[in-house]
Amino acid sequence: MKKLVVLGLTAMIALTACASGEKTANETATASPDGAGSPKSAKLSLNWSVANVFLANVTLPSADKDFVKKAIEEKFNVDLKIDYMAIGKEYHDKLNASLAGGSVPDLFIAAGAESQKYISDGITTNLSTFFTPETMPNYYKWVSKEEVDAFQPKQGEFTRAIMPFQRNAYASWYIRQDWLDKLGLKPPANYAELTDVLTKFTKGDPDGNGKQDTYGFTAAGSGQSLPLDFPQWLNNGFVADFMIADNTFVDNRSDLKVQGVIDQVVEWNKAGIVDPDWFLNKSPAHVDKAAQGKVGMIFSTGDKTMALDSVPTSLQNRTKALNPEANWQPIYPLDQPVMWKNNVPENTILVSKTTADKSPDKVKRSLEILDWLTSEEGFLLTHYGQEGKHYTKSGNKVTLNVEAFDTDIAKAGNWLNVYGVFTPDEPRVLGLEFNDPRISEHDYAILKTIEDYPKHNALPPVSLIPPAGINIGDFRKEMNKFHIKAVLEDESGKNWPQYREELMTKFKGREIFTEYTSQLNASLKDKKLNDFK
Repeated sequence: MKKLVVLGLTAMIALTACASGEKTANETATASPDGAGSPKSAKLSLNWSVANVFLANVTLPSADKDFVKKAIEEKFNVDLKIDYMAIGKEYHDKLNASLAGGSVPDLFIAAGAESQKYISDGITTNLSTFFTPETMPNYYKWVSKEEVDAFQPKQGEFTRAIMPFQRNAYASWYIRQDWLDKLGLKPPANYAELTDVLTKFTKGDPDGNGKQDTYGFTAAGSGQSLPLDFPQWLNNGFVADFMIADNTFVDNRSDLKVQGVIDQVVEWNKAGIVDPDWFLNKSPAHVDKAAQGKVGMIFSTGDKTMALDSVPTSLQNRTKALNPEANWQPIYPLDQPVMWKNNVPENTILVSKTTADKSPDKVKRSLEILDWLTSEEGFLLTHYGQEGKHYTKSGNKVTLNVEAFDTDIAKAGNWLNVYGVFTPDEPRVLGLEFNDPRISEHDYAILKTIEDYPKHNALPPVSLIPPAGINIGDFRKEMNKFHIKAVLEDESGKNWPQYREELMTKFKGREIFTEYTSQLNASLKDKKLNDFK
């Protein structure tokens, strides 16, 4: 019996020693792409900072309800701290304060211009050894290597990754179809017809209240600019902010032909068919006016839910709350070949040089998580919730469980957006078909309409950088001043050529856009662009 006891104790001591040795090995093991989340991977603490336009007023749930954080931490053996905000000045100010204080996130998101400064300041690391199609196969389903290469501030280096982005720009004007019907009007199909319709929206009492208190159109100039919402831009051949025309780079807002845009906007202003507050309106004030029944047409650069019955906060439902007959419909009211351009990447994924130098395992683990977030499993969890509870999946068809999704996610502040920042809501990229029972045939028809509007493909996602020592922001500020001076003070485009020449010389516009042309030519494989005019 004593021998058995001694043998048993000896065995237990040996096992304990083995377990202790294994634990020590686990604690010092490094993560690898095929070993992330396994018991042999050391537990790491990660600090991320993320942002996009959908993170305003979002709050993560308590830890027991945050099933995404739980899945990440268990799968990859990490403690993940994630800061999040709507992207913009406030976010970058907060990020800058953290960076200045030496608290650099392991992985963080920044807008394009800001990322260039972080790179030039040496805050970020070279990603070429971490970020490859072999180590990030899921990520590269959303963007191509050629796009990532072209997106680098300096060709031949890899200092920032593209944030996967929504390719299709769901830009559209929206018009009150019920006002058209009441006034016996057909949807306008060219600029002259559009001007006539908006005039009648202003003077024809479309809301039937016996007062002349409506306007044809409004926009949000934020007290600073002549926004691209005005159809006069497209009517004069300017598609979005820049384009290639006649094999030449065109900065649309500073082109010589902007004179025609100004003249036509002035005509609308003098006719009284534009909301007189358009210049001072700050977004979303113009949408609020539309919801209040004060205007008959507005523009949206990307909110595809504007006219949907199935979205409680849509412009459609907000307007119907005051007038049940209200009917907003998308419209393409001009006879131009394309309405807008497809999206190009704007935001970037950056990795701290401090982290890469001191703890490369944290970089590897962060990017393993990022690759998983861009996989089918990660995409479904971060956009639609838990399978069997918030959605069901049959083959490639994903069907939302509306009640559970609304209760746990939508009514809880749409908190999945925090983790879903790394992929746009485009399941087709992964070969998935999404079915939302809330979306009616009426809404699907609207979505198809705005998706199918003619658009041109934008340039390769080259990061266009002004010449050293020149700030494009200073140029844009002066450009906006000249636009407004011409529209509101001169009430004519006659002085635009001289304003434009001042922009091109005194404010370095010609130098900026000549440099842009050179950078584009360096990235183009085939036909080269002409010199900037």
